[in-house]
Amino acid sequence: MTMPSEYDFRSENVGIINLIELDTTVGVFRFLLGDDGWFKDLAGNVWVGSRLISCSEVEFSINGSAPGIELGLTFIQDPDEPDLISEVRALGNDVIKDREARFLIQYLEAMSEFFRPVYQPQLLTKRKMVNLGYSFEGPQIRRISLQVEGPFNLRAKPVGGRYNTADHSRRLGLPSGVINPSLEYMPVHGVDEQSLFGL
Repeated sequence: MTMPSEYDFRSENVGIINLIELDTTVGVFRFLLGDDGWFKDLAGNVWVGSRLISCSEVEFSINGSAPGIELGLTFIQDPDEPDLISEVRALGNDVIKDREARFLIQYLEAMSEFFRPVYQPQLLTKRKMVNLGYSFEGPQIRRISLQVEGPFNLRAKPVGGRYNTADHSRRLGLPSGVINPSLEYMPVHGVDEQSLFGL
């Protein structure tokens, strides 16, 4: 991500609003993290905030693991209103599966810019949404969670290649037909009756 040149992070007053945009099959939903209220950006998009919405920390990949990001909404179900979890379940997991979750920041130089923004939100990263989860605590406390791929998702997948010139060239991103000769003499098995260097 490249920040616009007009951003001055050395300014005496600097503010950042964390924004999340979920692109689902039933529409685009925009949320403001960490506070209540709503925010309208320069394009007229409204971002809804609530302290009931949480976002897990982004963890580094260690020992081949690939921790994801979890967005959550914890709430008390009003018995006089339709059951929110039932409504979300009826939509099914396909409503979010493999679709984009976009993480953005809104730069502010003054508190007044929360109501009259000067800059557009800037995209930090795009990740794929994976799964919806539900949990219940007591008669009324409910939680809906959304699993999103973390930034190190590929670390958990096997390389799926061989130590040969073709796969090495593919991993280097070389054009088709262009071969990197680095592994040309790589042994293909552990026992070779002919010495590699004639010793």
